[in-house]
Amino acid sequence: MRRLLGCVLLAFVLPGAAQAQVDSVALRYASTITAADLMRHLGILASDAYEGREAGQRGQKMAADYLREQFQAFGIPEVPDGAGRGIKQGYFQPFVLEVRRPGGIVVMVAGKPFRYLEGMFYFNERLEQELRVEQALLVCAPAGLPPDTALRGQDLKGKALVVVDRGSSGTSPLATMSAWTAAAEQAGASVLFFATPSFEELRSTYGHQLSSARMRLAGDEGERARRRPERPGALQVIVAGPALRDALLDRAGWTQARLVKRARRRPVTAAFPPDLVLSATPLRSELISENVLAYVEGRDLKDELVVVTAHYDHIGKDGTEVYNGADDDGSGTVALLEMAEAFARAKAEGQGPRRSVLFMPVSAEEKGLLGSQYYSEHPVFPLDRTVADLNIDMIGRRDSAHATGAPYVYVIGSDRMSTELHAINEQANRTYTALELDYTYNAPDDPNKYYYRSDHYNFTRNGVPAIFYFSGVHEDYHGPGDEVEKILPDLLEQRTRLVFHTAWLLANRAERIVVDRPEGGK
Repeated sequence: MRRLLGCVLLAFVLPGAAQAQVDSVALRYASTITAADLMRHLGILASDAYEGREAGQRGQKMAADYLREQFQAFGIPEVPDGAGRGIKQGYFQPFVLEVRRPGGIVVMVAGKPFRYLEGMFYFNERLEQELRVEQALLVCAPAGLPPDTALRGQDLKGKALVVVDRGSSGTSPLATMSAWTAAAEQAGASVLFFATPSFEELRSTYGHQLSSARMRLAGDEGERARRRPERPGALQVIVAGPALRDALLDRAGWTQARLVKRARRRPVTAAFPPDLVLSATPLRSELISENVLAYVEGRDLKDELVVVTAHYDHIGKDGTEVYNGADDDGSGTVALLEMAEAFARAKAEGQGPRRSVLFMPVSAEEKGLLGSQYYSEHPVFPLDRTVADLNIDMIGRRDSAHATGAPYVYVIGSDRMSTELHAINEQANRTYTALELDYTYNAPDDPNKYYYRSDHYNFTRNGVPAIFYFSGVHEDYHGPGDEVEKILPDLLEQRTRLVFHTAWLLANRAERIVVDRPEGGK
């Protein structure tokens, strides 16, 4: 097999690693992935001219055209016929987005209204119609107490959960809210009110995102819901400001000061009638966005497929201020571009992969993983023949946990469904890149829930094992400061080469990896 592949295997030792075998062919094409080329592409895609690449907008269309032009320049042909469905697929997979303007929900407590971005806000709008809530549970817990412990034994079906966060756990308010969201959903709550001391800070930090239109895939939502399990976070979550918090506390017979004092050592819970109505009036229109397809056909195992994804959209602009998203996810997009060029060059020189590889920059990730969701529901290539998805989302910088020290990357999901996938990624790293692989966010109890928050998840929930490569959140996340000059070129190159080598191993091994943990994708 190795002779047929034309691979020359050499003994090679990396510092601090056991002896490993290096594939000189893989090494040759990996060397074409350079920091200079990565930064050249990034300087274009993450420039003000691309207007923040918001899904369905002019800048996203410009980015899609740029990606198509690069794939053409690499010699990658159009996808011929929609994977045998008798249609011309081309380089684009278009999909229709239903656009919702935020602010369609008004909260009424005892007849008093609280409006969006005044007394409350939310990151996702789940309600389609008016919701009247007859019963609620108030909870305030000591710092550090897990939400599922505080709610143990509680049946919240059809009820509201009102959480008053003490704000002193050392965890970010969004991570705390995410943990309460998971616990509330598990207990069956219909709505969660999360009252945090960080209300004003969050409203200021995420102001642009909160005022931007929300999107979902257009079409039959009932049929879509039957075809797929719901993602975590399906209940309506409301971040409550001080006035809304106090109105709810008044209904429960508490004050903020007394409640926080009482909950220092043990959780306080109180059932109460909230006199609560959430009116929902969704405001909708439609846009079209596109996934971009670059298909490198394999050789003897061409009917099997490795997919590499990265979202090329970002959150657009606010007046004259452009959110360029150099790291999120310009870094992943240019990594995918460079990998596609390397695989295309290998194929042109007679060293192409045994399995086919689909390089797919996806759109509308920032609107709820919508481009990858659409692909998973309308796959161009059968999902049962898809070996794995390697997803790259933010690999251009360092986070505060790794401000100094060895080069690293977070690896999420590698062992959730396939122990072989995990082993192959570690083998690629030992042999070629020697990064520190950080599995912190792979923990099932990770409060950030990153496993569910990028495009790989739409593959795993459909039975395809995946890896999510990530360098962590930084102070410019979803802010206007996420610019090209803050990217670390050498680290971006090193991380990109790790993904390349993992893809190369997956595409060229004799047997496809085994899914031995099928429930891990849920």
